[in-house]
Amino acid sequence: KRSVTFVTRDDSDMAEKAARWGDLHEFGDMAWLPQLRKVIYREDDRVAIKTVGDGLNDHLGFRSNPTAPLISGRVTMELLEKNINAIARCKAANATVSLFETVAYGFTNNGSMFTGYPVVGFQHQIQASGACLGSQEDALLTSCAWDPRIRGTFFYTNGYSIALSRVPAFIADMQQLRDRSPLSFCGIDASVGMLLRYVKASSAYLGKPEDSIDFDISYYRSYSKGEPNPHYDVLDELQQMALHKYSAIPHWGKNRNFAFEGTMAKHPKADKFLEVKQRYDPDGIFSSEWSDQVLGINGSPAIFEKHCAIEGMCICSDDSHCAPEEGYYCLPGKVYTDARVCSFQPAF
Repeated sequence: KRSVTFVTRDDSDMAEKAARWGDLHEFGDMAWLPQLRKVIYREDDRVAIKTVGDGLNDHLGFRSNPTAPLISGRVTMELLEKNINAIARCKAANATVSLFETVAYGFTNNGSMFTGYPVVGFQHQIQASGACLGSQEDALLTSCAWDPRIRGTFFYTNGYSIALSRVPAFIADMQQLRDRSPLSFCGIDASVGMLLRYVKASSAYLGKPEDSIDFDISYYRSYSKGEPNPHYDVLDELQQMALHKYSAIPHWGKNRNFAFEGTMAKHPKADKFLEVKQRYDPDGIFSSEWSDQVLGINGSPAIFEKHCAIEGMCICSDDSHCAPEEGYYCLPGKVYTDARVCSFQPAF
């Protein structure tokens, strides 16, 4: 059994706490709300099997909800994202955070009601939330937010792991970037924060060579290919900073093309993995053009074409990789100046 309590504090000492929070709680993690300058700390520990409690993790975002509000919510999000004055967008994000906090993020003490922390329950009921898997078909009166049959939520997810020894400096840089452009971070708040999870070093050939923190970030994505967003420059700078300044290892599934350039060089045992791969699959039956590019066997995952940086297919090196016709040009980052991002430049 496990005992879970969520505690929200300000982010002034986040860099210091991140380095040791994983040692304080066996299943602990953190969620950073950059624009709100808050951190949601998860105090999550193993308890005796006889401890009273039948708690359930039924996360608000991972359960079936009425379809109409999901669709209208996405329409509202599109209007807010395209509004360069982001104050209304940030207010909407703050309302989302308040809602999730009020309902304890979907945790209940007895499977139906939340009566207070801690929430105590069996491991399989606490570790993951999958109510959508068992939701009933009802002619789409309700649906999961990501159901392709409705025009609901749609977003990018970036995930990357940074060695624990480098995390405090990375967080300090993130906070500096936030202080320069606080309204640009509201999209992270709207997803109830950037999730920080602890990952142990592994002897696996493609495992993490050091104890690390995995940073998981979700934010708005347009349904229209090549649609620029006034805040992507800051979010792309954040990712390039992680990958290049702090040698982050990208998540294999939660990323766009440019993140995988040179990934295999970050794995000390990559050559051993490729040897085993060749031995078990000499004809490449389980390979593809994509996997060969990502694994550095043949070609590059980066694609250079018009608007490629808007879609995360490349890091821009030319204005055409952005959207100059709409005022987005390839420029250096604000804090990590080695970054190259598509920034909006208003016409005067």
